Amino acid sequence: MGWYAGFPMLYFYFPLPYLLIALLSIVIKYEVAFKIVTILGTFLLPLTTYLAAKALKFKFPFPIIAAAFSLPFLFMESYSIYGGNILSTLAGEFGYSLSFALAILFLALLYRDIEEQKFRISTGVLLTAVALSHIIPLIMVVLFSTYFLARRPNLKCFGILAGVFGTGLLLSAFWGIPLVARIGYTAHMNWNQLKGLAEAFPAPVRPFLVLTAIGIAGSIIKRDRRMNFILWATVVTESLFFLLPDGRLWNGRIVPFLYYFTFIWAGYGLWVLRQFLARIFYEYMLLPKRYAEYVIAAVAVTAVLYNIFSSSQVASTWIKWNYSGYEGKENWSSFKEINDYIKNLPPGRVMWEHSSKTDALGTPRAFELLPYFTGHPSMEGLLVEAAFSAPYHFVNQDELSKQPSCAIQGVNYPGLNIPNGIRHLKLYNVRYFIAVSSEVKAGLKKEHGLKQLKVFKVPNTDLEYALFELKTDGYVTIPKNQPLLVKTEDWNKTALAWYERPELLDTPLIDAGRVKGLEKKFGYADPGLKRLESTPLETKGSVTGVKVTDDEVKFSTTAIGVPHLVKVSYFPNWKAKGADGPYLASPSLMIVIPRQKNVTLYFGNTAVETAGKSMSIAGWLLVAIYGAVLFRRRLKLTSESKIYGAHQGEKVTPAIKQKEDSA
Repeated sequence: MGWYAGFPMLYFYFPLPYLLIALLSIVIKYEVAFKIVTILGTFLLPLTTYLAAKALKFKFPFPIIAAAFSLPFLFMESYSIYGGNILSTLAGEFGYSLSFALAILFLALLYRDIEEQKFRISTGVLLTAVALSHIIPLIMVVLFSTYFLARRPNLKCFGILAGVFGTGLLLSAFWGIPLVARIGYTAHMNWNQLKGLAEAFPAPVRPFLVLTAIGIAGSIIKRDRRMNFILWATVVTESLFFLLPDGRLWNGRIVPFLYYFTFIWAGYGLWVLRQFLARIFYEYMLLPKRYAEYVIAAVAVTAVLYNIFSSSQVASTWIKWNYSGYEGKENWSSFKEINDYIKNLPPGRVMWEHSSKTDALGTPRAFELLPYFTGHPSMEGLLVEAAFSAPYHFVNQDELSKQPSCAIQGVNYPGLNIPNGIRHLKLYNVRYFIAVSSEVKAGLKKEHGLKQLKVFKVPNTDLEYALFELKTDGYVTIPKNQPLLVKTEDWNKTALAWYERPELLDTPLIDAGRVKGLEKKFGYADPGLKRLESTPLETKGSVTGVKVTDDEVKFSTTAIGVPHLVKVSYFPNWKAKGADGPYLASPSLMIVIPRQKNVTLYFGNTAVETAGKSMSIAGWLLVAIYGAVLFRRRLKLTSESKIYGAHQGEKVTPAIKQKEDSA
């Protein structure tokens, strides 16, 4: 219930980083655990790059060179949200960073398994970690793995791929199956793709392009099969960058792979030149050949570090800003004062005016932590795309902010309109609003039914927050007009069109495609909303005893058989006791029709969750059985090895000798 009028927290976002934080917080403080996990992907990437090069059987010093060349990627400052680099991690993409680092190692291990024609279940387990950390690297490794299908695979290759990806699918099914089944309940981000060579090869990449070209040319000349796989991945990434159409998948999220591969190719270019460089060191610096490669590795690392520290200007400052915490900020006392005041107010949702000035409190998104600091739910939160109500919230934000973020692409934002914004807040039962700009404060003071509770001045700044209270009807209400059914192929489009017209807000729409048996109870609305026949609901009934918890809404009513609007975001897992429904109601809320006085809505499992959990349980059982069989086999080999060693003078069967050699 904390964000976006309620939504299933980790259905559409990636649980592994949060699970790691939760586990660590058992033994260390939560805040410290949070910081450790958020930087985990950043510190893992050089290590996984090194291990990947080792898994591909590159000799010294290439693994060290590759690890060193991952650092310019981490310190790239040409972008701060695509993912993978330090700035993106600091902007909140720590799940992507962890998944990216693990994906690099997974690709190398998969290549090793295919080359050795040996299935290892550990590779499938690693794929699970990639998937549960972020979905974009998962999509990319699946696409990169088509390489093995394009190079005349044999039956065993198919078996290894099926085993690895089957293991990953089973182990992550508890999360992945519900995600796929419920993806329609996410906010549709209609991304405009990045375009042009300047985006594909930004300034931090360009100094390395000559070495990159040498690396690609060298791998082709040498016919290095290991690098053919990386070349395939590079071509796939570049093709997607230039060819991907506008839509839900943004090429900005895949371009970090292109940047990373560009740097790794540059490292390989240096590797290709190593013999030439070693000869220079030997002939002109009298350095023995056996030391030349050590010097090459040292020079590569030094040059890369020089490049980083001479060009990096933002990362160190931003790191200090983020990891000093809210309490370390100059204006912490003011932020704490606001939180403490709201904490002591009666329960109710809180919304605020979006403003870049709020960065003085730690981040422009500081108030997203109201549920943490105050116990009051807020309308806005971190996981924007995961919330069904997000598009409508950002319409509200646009109507009530001088500097709105307009975070959801493809929405027709209305602009500053305080009267409409207040109507929309009341529909979502938002009780408190924090204003910062003089324009919004002045507009709110003109509205009836609003009360200014307190003004908070932030010392040594021009910041002044005004907290207003709205008169709302509560979480469960009886709508003024009878709901209408609507047939639509795009609910969000229809709901946004309804939401844009304040005169329609008293007549809820119900998605006819998600219900059965209501045709006799309610009429139909015109899909284009040109004709909307509103019928007043005449009832003397009332709602009392409303109680809202994380996954439950309880209330009592005397209006039995009458539609009730529940101002919590709809999701298929909501179930009702003592009422029909719940039904999806415009724009993203729920309607129930009570059959008795006491009604309970609860968030429960469906067949989708049961199937996903059952698959994951089966997957872990298979992993355990496989591990037990492997462990037993190794014990047997060890035992036979000891027998063989103790009886060297005796005749040994060829089978035992073969197993000993294998071990």
